[in-house]
Amino acid sequence: MAGQHKNKLNLDLLNKVWALAEQGAKGERDAARNRVEALVKPHGYTLADVPDLLLTEGYLDDEPEPSAGGFTFYDMSNPAHQRAYARAERKRQAAWRMANRAKIDEVLTRYGSEEAVFAHTAEEKAYDAAIKPFHKKGKAGQCDTWDGEHFSSTAKVRAALATVKPWPDTIPDAIAEYEYWEKLHADRNIADGNNQYNYLSQGADFRYWALGDLINKEIEARNISDVIIRLRFQEASQGTYNDSDAILRDLERLHAAENSQKLDPASGDISPARGSPAISTESLGAPEYRATPPSILNTASKRRAEVVRILNTPEGARMSLRQVAGMAGVSPSTVMKIKLHTRGSCP
Repeated sequence: MAGQHKNKLNLDLLNKVWALAEQGAKGERDAARNRVEALVKPHGYTLADVPDLLLTEGYLDDEPEPSAGGFTFYDMSNPAHQRAYARAERKRQAAWRMANRAKIDEVLTRYGSEEAVFAHTAEEKAYDAAIKPFHKKGKAGQCDTWDGEHFSSTAKVRAALATVKPWPDTIPDAIAEYEYWEKLHADRNIADGNNQYNYLSQGADFRYWALGDLINKEIEARNISDVIIRLRFQEASQGTYNDSDAILRDLERLHAAENSQKLDPASGDISPARGSPAISTESLGAPEYRATPPSILNTASKRRAEVVRILNTPEGARMSLRQVAGMAGVSPSTVMKIKLHTRGSCP
């Protein structure tokens, strides 16, 4: 494999020849590219790998690296720091592409081309058309809205999306559609070098996140199998979806239904299962009064909105990326992307 031969490859020479291949006269470029190919081929690389290889190894990079503590928002007003951050991101992405070349090639082969990977599907176009009547362009420096919301679908938007395809009414069906959108998003992310952007169209993105809410808490579980599916979905989300009240409501309802079928032969009264006294939801209080810390941001949309809220405060302007990321439960790179996007558009 390539990694086994990397130490034997003369990277200094490769860097010099590659500069000629990129910037020399036409005849010089062709000769240099042939020489580059001859240099890297014995080590398992192709011409397409060379820029990422050199960037990963510290070449093509003449800007300072970010400090260990990252950037503060004050730093980001300095163009030199902005360039350093951008170069560090490119270096990270190059390393990811080098390590995941097989995945990238598989996606491109399956779709036929890079353009085909990112082309909006017929469903995406239909969902976008359905929500278009609710779209309102944001003012300068503000996000666009759909029925007054930036990141989540309102009841009206959900109803519009349902005109394209009805919402699933069982947890397994919702999981199947959710995984379809998740796979499409993952394929586009792989083809884009793991940039972690929002790769779905706006209508599809609303559909995707609403499906997550349906699975997380809104669709009633029909049986224990559904409860297990819901719980596994919450666990796999790593905190994005974590409505434990939904699990409790499912179990209480299913438990009560089971007990209602176990009538006492003598009196006909309902007899709880042995060793499992029935639980009263009233004894726990209504869901809205149960103790759920308000600091829990249990969807990605809420976390993005929290980042925007923090950035718009005087305190947030003085915080580092790492501090804001810790408060909102996201990565520093996500905060940076939102910070840069909100200067002229939206996160």
